[in-house]
Amino acid sequence: MFPICDDSGRIVTLYGRTTATAADGEGKRHVYLPDRVKGLWNAPILKSSPHVIVVESVLDALSVETAGVGNVVAIQGTNGLSDADLATLRAQGTQRVTLLLDGDAAGQAACQRLKEKLAGFAVDVVTLPGGEDPNSFLVKHGAAALAGLLAPPASPGPAVPAPGVAPSPGGLSLTFGLRRYDVRGLEKSARGLKATVRVERAGKLHVDTLDLYSARARRQLAVDLVRILEETPDTIEADLIKLLTACETHADKPLANVGAKLTDAMSDADRREGEAFGRDPKLIDAILADYALCGLVGERANKLLFYLVITSRKMAVPISALNLASSGAGKSAQQDGALRFCPPEDLVKLTSLSGKALFYKERDSLKHKVLALEEGDGAQDAMYALRNLISAGELITESTIKDPASGRLITMTNKVEGPTAVLITTTNPEVDPESKSRFFVTSVDESKAQTLAILAAQRRRHTLAGRTEAADLAAVLRRHHAFQRLLRPLTVVNNYADQLTYGDDRLPGRRDQPKYLALIAAVAFLRQMQKPVKTLPNGQPYIEVDLADIQLANDLANELLGHSLAELSRPAYELLLLLGQMRAAWAKTAPKSKQALENFSFSRREVREFAGWAHARVYRYLRELVELEYVVIEGGRHGVLHRYGLAWDGQGKDGGKFFLGLKPVEQLRPLA
Repeated sequence: MFPICDDSGRIVTLYGRTTATAADGEGKRHVYLPDRVKGLWNAPILKSSPHVIVVESVLDALSVETAGVGNVVAIQGTNGLSDADLATLRAQGTQRVTLLLDGDAAGQAACQRLKEKLAGFAVDVVTLPGGEDPNSFLVKHGAAALAGLLAPPASPGPAVPAPGVAPSPGGLSLTFGLRRYDVRGLEKSARGLKATVRVERAGKLHVDTLDLYSARARRQLAVDLVRILEETPDTIEADLIKLLTACETHADKPLANVGAKLTDAMSDADRREGEAFGRDPKLIDAILADYALCGLVGERANKLLFYLVITSRKMAVPISALNLASSGAGKSAQQDGALRFCPPEDLVKLTSLSGKALFYKERDSLKHKVLALEEGDGAQDAMYALRNLISAGELITESTIKDPASGRLITMTNKVEGPTAVLITTTNPEVDPESKSRFFVTSVDESKAQTLAILAAQRRRHTLAGRTEAADLAAVLRRHHAFQRLLRPLTVVNNYADQLTYGDDRLPGRRDQPKYLALIAAVAFLRQMQKPVKTLPNGQPYIEVDLADIQLANDLANELLGHSLAELSRPAYELLLLLGQMRAAWAKTAPKSKQALENFSFSRREVREFAGWAHARVYRYLRELVELEYVVIEGGRHGVLHRYGLAWDGQGKDGGKFFLGLKPVEQLRPLA
């Protein structure tokens, strides 16, 4: 008689085996309790072994154990392995199943049937010769021969993910029965496997951060889980062994695989909707319309810039933005609205950041991600790290630690890879220039007209139409997440770059022109599904910038980085108009080949003579024009005459914004 236990060790039924031969006429060889499930003999072994050998009878299982192999279960006949038994295998995290059934016709037919039933597991089949079963093979050939049949194959084939183990944003999730383990912040090094583990069972919860390579830390976690979850020590110990194995496997894979798996698992409907969205000729209008559903009105340039930032995370050189505005102006609402369109697995959102925190993150935790900080004041000490992350695309630090094995001090190098797109909001206008130079610095429209539009939108959200639009928001976000996940990391080629201009004698172009070119590339990258994909000589796929990309980038540059004559004091505005008239008078007498804007220069004395202004007035308001970059100093030092150049060519008289030095799309030559 053999007790049959479940995976927790509780007896669920009995199995009887007759020792008499058939000639003795003793009746049935196998006896079961009536109206009871047959179950799996030796089911508790499933807790500690991801690989299990399946045989037909208990005597066969005992024979396998005699051969020195303990990870064996008996299914009680060729018709065994019920759906409940399959659920037990999945709940305990079984990965590989070896079928060792009888070598007769019934056994081999059962092998084929069970292979189909075990879909989702890695299945091996060991065939016994001459119609033998494991017990008869043991008796005839001995334990060593049976153990040789069960030796693992030289090439076991590709690893199959354990049932109940799945990637999740920022980590992985494991489910064993009613127990769910969520792992976050997994970081593997030569001497550690650190993670935060969240365990839940039937409403009971425990969270711990530990080094899974530390036996002491695992032992303490096991003690806590046994007490809190009211599980047996064997159950929790087996869970932690599987957890350790799964975390090792996951940590060895690039973090980007999580996004790839989510893309592969995307439904056909979501994939079609995401592709249709990307191919829409009115893609930009559609993005702005979806912003409106999120409750954001106006601010066209800011909304498109932030969307381009989150999209550029997949590019080799992303763009970053800093939103500088007064408290309560709505800068966080703008940023949060854009971040809702970013897939959660690609978003790292923080409210505070210490100076060294980024240097010690796991290697791939920021690679092709969006790093969003809600308030720059909470990250002042981290600005150096942010600047280097944006500029160099990586962070490398070395620190001295004590080797726990030898007791010696050793140097540990930690590398955090980018590229990373960064979004920051701040109320501090004193952000250092070195940091500002890495960002597109923008602000919130604080005009009365924008305030009225926001108040109207807030009221609308409480109406029936507003509630209906809010109900559609989930579908809108799902469409954007699908579109963002489908974007390919294509190279962007700008064949118009040689024709473009960027105010080389007026603005710090060496620093700022790369941002302008990156903005054009980001627009082209956003519109990649509307472009043919070509191949470089090295086989790398790429897309090309077209005039529509440059036009949109110029519009955004004019709006975000441009000037407005309204920013000038009234006397400075009048002086600028006089300088324009002065240049027009000069152009009438200058040779035609010399009439370009950059060839016009003047001194303060020439301005006084032309305008009839006093020296103090010319000096004061000319300095204002220099500070706001309408006028540039071309030369001069102590004892040498100062000369100035005019960086303005009449733009903005209609009240609109303009960016000095950008060549209009209409002036670009068509490509051959």
